[in-house]
Amino acid sequence: MSTFAPLVELFTFKERGPAPSFSTPHLVLAFLVIGDRETLGRHALARRVGLGDGAVRTVLRKLKDAGYLKISASGCSLTKSGRQLYSRLRARLARTALVEHSPFTIGSKQAALLVKGGGTSVHIGIEQRDSAMRVGALGATTYVVKGARFAIPGGSSDCERDFPSPDWKKLRSELSPEEGDALILCGSDDNLKSELGAIAAALTLV
Repeated sequence: MSTFAPLVELFTFKERGPAPSFSTPHLVLAFLVIGDRETLGRHALARRVGLGDGAVRTVLRKLKDAGYLKISASGCSLTKSGRQLYSRLRARLARTALVEHSPFTIGSKQAALLVKGGGTSVHIGIEQRDSAMRVGALGATTYVVKGARFAIPGGSSDCERDFPSPDWKKLRSELSPEEGDALILCGSDDNLKSELGAIAAALTLV
């Protein structure tokens, strides 16, 4: 079962009415953002994940009904079971690192997301690219950590050697990649679109 299955299945909408105005990556990002904080208000969450108040209310209601969220006058926070799920998700996904104008992928605003142990699920990166583009990103490149090097499946076996850039050091420092991990670099003209695209790509690997 996918690490994210309990969360993704929670948002399999079968309710009557119009389709939701948000995607699964929005839902995953909202859950992780809440987990990253002790407490977070609804309006702050809406701004952070790029959703309207109505959509955020739906997300919070479903999380609360599933027992993952508690809501108080000070804001939203995860319950014990929510914290347990959050810990499992964070064990697979590191926090996002933001990069600008790197040569690693397309787009001026880029989000780097490390998927722990995700390297074995990468084929040639097309599935990750397509998933990122479906949520509004311009593109994505997937790297696999092999022999302590960043490699492109079917391409360079040492990207730091073949495509030198100081940003590699930044990614190593902020994400601490290890053997067998996958690194997704997703780009757009907007940081949030890049982050959502990176999550969409990561969901194909977990």
